[in-house]
Amino acid sequence: MNPRDLIRLEQLLRLADRVVPMRDIYKGDTNPRVVGMRHDVDDNPGSFDTALRIAEWEFQHGYSSTFFLLHDSHYWNDDMLCRAPLFEEMGHEVGIHVNAIAEGLRQARGPHDLLGERLAELRSAVRVVGCVAHGDQLCYAATPQFVNDEMFTECRRPSYGEPDRIITYRNVRMRLIPAPLRMHMLEYDANWLPRGNYLSDSGGAWSQPISNVTVAFGEGQLHVLWHPDWWVDVFAAVPA
Repeated sequence: MNPRDLIRLEQLLRLADRVVPMRDIYKGDTNPRVVGMRHDVDDNPGSFDTALRIAEWEFQHGYSSTFFLLHDSHYWNDDMLCRAPLFEEMGHEVGIHVNAIAEGLRQARGPHDLLGERLAELRSAVRVVGCVAHGDQLCYAATPQFVNDEMFTECRRPSYGEPDRIITYRNVRMRLIPAPLRMHMLEYDANWLPRGNYLSDSGGAWSQPISNVTVAFGEGQLHVLWHPDWWVDVFAAVPA
């Protein structure tokens, strides 16, 4: 992404009545003139520091959003836990970016045990009620393929197979055992919230031209996803 992308995004967000975190959408703020905004903070170098810079930029512009932190990332450490409350201090929400099925296959452990441990760590620093699945490459390398949110009963994906199927990766065989979000004291998964339009920078490019999105407010609520990983260079040049 480049500085022009940031300018165009800000021009789009300026059209909204409000820009809010995904928690607010879950609680019923589904007005089509409101934008729901989130960030999946993946594992590339500089992603967490860039997420904090984005949070500050949004705070200065009057926007609030959700930052989903990846629980098996390089930045998941004591320093991250000390700085995570900064998001909340700027009016943002912190959620967890779920990669527990993939990590369970790597470690030969149960996904629910893994997620429970990481949630306990994150909740020692911030409030967490929301989650969203991470698209780990292992999701495509396993047999059969899967999505990390399939560990939740609310996120059933029939096109991938039975919800309790066995997944194999190398010499590890795991049976999926879906459980309700509430088992982990989670309220929502962001990908399953209702929306009318969707703009994402997954892969480092917009999923559709922003010029097309500006007329979409009357067609249902717009949700915007941008990954700090793709904005490291842009925000390194943004004045603090």
